[in-house]
Amino acid sequence: YEPYVSGQYTYLVQAVQWAKELGLHVMIDLHGAPGSQNGWEETGLVGPIGFVDNSSNSDRSLNVLRNLTAEFTKEMYGGAVTNIELLNEPIFANAALRTFYTAGADVVGPANSSGINVTIHDAFYNPPTWANYDPHDANAQTPGKFLTLDTHQFWAFPPLDKLPEPQILQRICDFAAALKLNNTGIPPTLVGEWSLSTGITANSSSNTEQDQAKRTWFRKLFEAQNAAYSPQKAGQPSIGWYFWSWQTEYDIDAWSYRRGLADGYIPSNISDPSTYAFPVLDNGCIDDSFAYTAAASVSGLGPSSTGSSGGSSATSTGGSSAATTTGSSSTSSSSSSSSTAKSGAPAGMTMLGGLWVSALGVASVLLFCLY
Repeated sequence: YEPYVSGQYTYLVQAVQWAKELGLHVMIDLHGAPGSQNGWEETGLVGPIGFVDNSSNSDRSLNVLRNLTAEFTKEMYGGAVTNIELLNEPIFANAALRTFYTAGADVVGPANSSGINVTIHDAFYNPPTWANYDPHDANAQTPGKFLTLDTHQFWAFPPLDKLPEPQILQRICDFAAALKLNNTGIPPTLVGEWSLSTGITANSSSNTEQDQAKRTWFRKLFEAQNAAYSPQKAGQPSIGWYFWSWQTEYDIDAWSYRRGLADGYIPSNISDPSTYAFPVLDNGCIDDSFAYTAAASVSGLGPSSTGSSGGSSATSTGGSSAATTTGSSSTSSSSSSSSTAKSGAPAGMTMLGGLWVSALGVASVLLFCLY
């Protein structure tokens, strides 16, 4: 009864080869596992979480991870694949999850000599929960070697879609604080998915060019998250982010990085802080009181359509910033399912891009800013 389509593996191989030619780094995640690890549509199965129902689901997933590791450590790929994530957005019991993570790390781990890191998703427990986590040592006092943590931050789903603008910005700033401290034991952490979708403005595929208020809010929200999810100094857990995504079906404004560049509510060059509208404070948050209003209208033809600010151009004050990124953007797209590209998180959970392609289920390509 499984919905997976055959024949996609050759496209994954081609995508990684293209990435190597372009100097991009690739992170591959198991996006939809047999039985479904969360019951959401990106796994191909909506409803029950059947991944934990029998050991064959885990065994098959481990076989996929083993095959991916064996393939992409080959010399022909030149080390383009730097990370393999064991499972995307799992929401089953923590004990069972950690058992799978240990088994998955055993599969991917031997490839560390070739540069592939084991990446785990925080399962919406948030990064501090995974402090000093080592999949091979339950009593570890430091994070495991060659291990990275992935956390997803979204404000589009209940109950967080009910938050007003000030609370969203404050929560983003509070989240930044945990990832900008040294000696926390939190593994190197990337925000693997985030967008501009909130309950404040509706997602749309039209009229954004004429909606000054929406573009003003999008710009503030983008720069707040960019500042929060980017490292400022060496030794911090934060290592960068992936935006979900480069382009969705219908080019939905809140989910399309391409659209944001065209309409001017995403900085024209994320690696150049002089293109930012908002100053970055010493605590790693933006000065959200800074006077900025987007242009009355834009052409939608490219990043030359910019807004106006109430002061001098913003500069980063925290040291290492987006200007030091070693990543690049991916302009390939292959997204399916709903136009907003994501499903909701369970009530009460804070949902916390390179080239990111799923091994099973749908494939989505993200724009990333990794450091």
